[in-house]
Amino acid sequence: MVSERAKRAYRKAIERFYDDRCNIYESGYIKDLETGITKASDDVLVLENEPCRISFKSLAPAAQTNGPAEISQEIKLFIAPEHNVKEGSKIVVTRNGKTLEYKHSGASALYDSHQEIVLTLIKEYA
Repeated sequence: MVSERAKRAYRKAIERFYDDRCNIYESGYIKDLETGITKASDDVLVLENEPCRISFKSLAPAAQTNGPAEISQEIKLFIAPEHNVKEGSKIVVTRNGKTLEYKHSGASALYDSHQEIVLTLIKEYA
């Protein structure tokens, strides 16, 4: 069994690589302050400016067809384990001055030190 001290040390080591920042948005309800009307929204901010890291892994190209070979890429977000990031959440990551918008596309892999979330790219901003 791994001691709590070892778990903390491992988590600290992983978090040293968190050089990106993210905002996480979920579907929810927002009350309009002017009208007092509550309405559904896909952009309810639930986590702001959270340290994280994006990892990219290129997967082997699919079988060659008449067109160009398609190469797919697996994108993972590494973030602290205490955050409950729901499937379908919008995750906006700032990395090296560039903003990327993703969708949480699968169940999180949860560990004592971190969680890994597979993402799908929605938009890239300059």
